[in-house]
Amino acid sequence: MKAFKLLAGVAAAASAAVILTSAVSAYDFGDKNLGKNWSLNATVGASEFADLTADSYVTVTFEADQEEEEYWSLKPMDSSWTFIDPNGEGGPELAEGKDAYPVEKDWTSITFKIPADFIDSVKEGGMVFIGHSLTLKTLTVSDEAPVTEAPAAAEAPADNNDAVGSTNAPSADKTNADTGVEGVATIAAVSLIAGAVMVISRKRK
Repeated sequence: MKAFKLLAGVAAAASAAVILTSAVSAYDFGDKNLGKNWSLNATVGASEFADLTADSYVTVTFEADQEEEEYWSLKPMDSSWTFIDPNGEGGPELAEGKDAYPVEKDWTSITFKIPADFIDSVKEGGMVFIGHSLTLKTLTVSDEAPVTEAPAAAEAPADNNDAVGSTNAPSADKTNADTGVEGVATIAAVSLIAGAVMVISRKRK
């Protein structure tokens, strides 16, 4: 699983606060940690999907493991453990293995639609979630797409071509101390001075 590659560009509420446009109740996962070996799961009962339709938006909020360095992923399934692949508008781009939704480290939620051929199965048996390096928070089902508010840090300068939502974008100013250019110049100067002192000292001897 560690060799599993992820694709970018998921249609999800990434690194943003999710605001539901209509009053809906959220199912509480109770901070369910899915771990890293795909052996743990979280089940959401059928009662939470009583009003589910093919036009409904399912939003799962989570906290990504910040110590993980390779990948984060979420796999929603019906009660028979069949992966729910949206295959249409509203669904995120899938991981290369076509069996899970790729997630980025700084994301806090993902939103997807459930295809019509899965609706009855989910309404009768609920859903099961497994994943990698995620702690599940809540699940909501709404007839309206959630509105997201990007964090203030996402308002980057126009010349910043990093991914939206990144809060660690490197500065384009090469004189910025963070780039290390000035630091290298300073070290070089000190080295030259030290070398000159050594030469003078040797000549005096």
